[in-house]
Amino acid sequence: MSLAVVTALASLATAQTFNRAFSVQPETSELEVVNQAGTIKVSAGSNSGRIIINDRYTNSAAKIGATQNAQGKVKVEVSGNGPVDFDITVPSSSDLDLLSYKGMIVVTNLAGQVRARITDGNIQIAGLRSPRVEAHCNQGDVTFSGEILPSGSYTLKSYSGRVDATLPANADFKLLASSFRGGMDLGAFQMKYDKQTHQLVEASHGAGRASVSLWTQEGSIHLHRKP
Repeated sequence: MSLAVVTALASLATAQTFNRAFSVQPETSELEVVNQAGTIKVSAGSNSGRIIINDRYTNSAAKIGATQNAQGKVKVEVSGNGPVDFDITVPSSSDLDLLSYKGMIVVTNLAGQVRARITDGNIQIAGLRSPRVEAHCNQGDVTFSGEILPSGSYTLKSYSGRVDATLPANADFKLLASSFRGGMDLGAFQMKYDKQTHQLVEASHGAGRASVSLWTQEGSIHLHRKP
């Protein structure tokens, strides 16, 4: 038996999974995830009354806990140093609070509030119809694509990565964009500019009802108009 096959079998033998499901009220569903390393993927599931948690890990140093409090909020927390990859489905209106120190955070097709933070890695948010989004990373890119709701608030920040936002052509928002060193490309939106320099832009599209804030220290900002 070749060394490659032995290595593959050893990897399969040490891989472990963690699966849990919690019953929740769809209208008030909340999920918090704290991960040390690995990927956190959260998407809308077909079961509107369940949060379903699946993950995979290969390091026994990772300890995973999943609890639900009296108010129905579900919290998943990883202790130890091993990487854990989560694949979680939630009711589409769920509110999320996601934290990872290294890896990636991916959120798709939700309508609840989203807070995502990562120290080293990327954040990808797509297909959202959320009234509030906060995405912060230190080293990595932040990518957002979704609806912009009236009176909504959308804050995308990366210290040393690219900030990339794709908004509908008819989005109604006030923009605050700031890039100290990487530059900005604000795409094809026809906006009214209150302030415009190489590092800072304050402008509005439409009546400016929603708030969109894009910030990076070392990276670049890119704003795209979705047809």
